[in-house]
Amino acid sequence: MATRTAVTINRGFYTWFVVCALLIVFAGFAHTFYLRVVFETATLPFLLHLHGFLFTAWFVLFFVQARLVARHRVDLHRKLGIVGALWAPLCTAVAIRVSFNAGRRSFLAHPASIGNLAAPFAMDFGTSLMFLVLVATALYWRRRPEIHKRLMVLACCSILLPAIGRIPVSANTVLFDAVGMWGLVAITEVPPLTCILYDTIKHRRLHPAFVWGGTVVLASFPVFMLVGASDSWFKFLTWLLSR
Repeated sequence: MATRTAVTINRGFYTWFVVCALLIVFAGFAHTFYLRVVFETATLPFLLHLHGFLFTAWFVLFFVQARLVARHRVDLHRKLGIVGALWAPLCTAVAIRVSFNAGRRSFLAHPASIGNLAAPFAMDFGTSLMFLVLVATALYWRRRPEIHKRLMVLACCSILLPAIGRIPVSANTVLFDAVGMWGLVAITEVPPLTCILYDTIKHRRLHPAFVWGGTVVLASFPVFMLVGASDSWFKFLTWLLSR
């Protein structure tokens, strides 16, 4: 009975994780995407609509996958996994394109803004690629569920920063404005740390997938920030955005 209860709680954790992730995404993009009509936000170009749809669908797919495993429908879980394998590269490509378009518009209008663009662009570019690598690694370990599911959780954590940064803290202020980029990095580390801590307490051991996968995710955010502050990145970004 104890083992059965532990399994149930463990499966429930993954469901609740993605519910919380969806709430974070909704809170961050409600004003500009989900409830745009209510807030009378300016019309979005097609690429941003596609970006919002793809990443929303990704988290919904993760929720469905978690529930299928909880209901012992591993057969359907594996079939939908094919969709996820195709979906992740598309999400990454569109995310990088959206970041590039926004950065290029800002740079061409105000070339001096490159200093403000460098760190966010490095973060967008880096986390998009990290997300893809984590998903690919999780798919590689798909026959090892204990590794696979933890890497998928970390993959979702790796792309929460944009949503967290856009969470409103007042009528005219979002979290990014209130805490700055480094503050946002610190807050974005909370979800993966919470997952790792819960899992470790629950199983009384730190799972190897969270050791190396968690290290990559937690270390990557400050690394991307440091890359974004380097002279080499400034030169590369100036060249890239001026093409």
